[in-house]
Amino acid sequence: METIMNNIWPIVWVILAYCIGSFPTGVLYSRTRHDIDVRSLGSGGSGATNVGRNFGFRAAIMVTIVDVLKGLIPVLIAKNIFSESPLIIMATALACVIGHSYPLWAGFRGGKIVATSIGVLVAFNIYLALVLVIILGILIFLTSTVSLSSMTSYSIIALYIAITNPEPVYKVGFILIALLLLYRHRTNIQRLLKGNESRINWGLNKPNK
Repeated sequence: METIMNNIWPIVWVILAYCIGSFPTGVLYSRTRHDIDVRSLGSGGSGATNVGRNFGFRAAIMVTIVDVLKGLIPVLIAKNIFSESPLIIMATALACVIGHSYPLWAGFRGGKIVATSIGVLVAFNIYLALVLVIILGILIFLTSTVSLSSMTSYSIIALYIAITNPEPVYKVGFILIALLLLYRHRTNIQRLLKGNESRINWGLNKPNK
């Protein structure tokens, strides 16, 4: 029985991590505070960027914090409980971001995983997460484009992990997160290629009024 439980518990934990990642922060905020689903506005996403564009900076910060915690807390717990198993730790991370992308509690229509992926990275290596945030801030300042900056900064860090980390599971896992992030931004990529992607009102390339 103990062997069976030892085999089942990691599966249960990964499923729980998916459920935590599925917590629809932006959708709940918009519905409870503004009586509208944020996914019906702007880019159609439920993440902090679309929340911020429609409901303001403070709303975006609130959603960002919760979405970061959705990736941070489950992975930290997994690192503590399953410290001997990189596979379970990485499976937890992937479950969190997949839950955010395809949330069980919101019709499988979620966000673009930027904040939750950063939360995962903070749990994995806080110093790399700080480097990512710095790169992200610089790119946003240079381009005034959140989508391009997010995709570029996370891809850089994922490639760094793939090149330098000795554990194959982490190499593959963070590349998969970066690829999912790119896939979730596929409509943004199309708009970037057409030159009509939305820009924020901050930085060197902010839209002219």
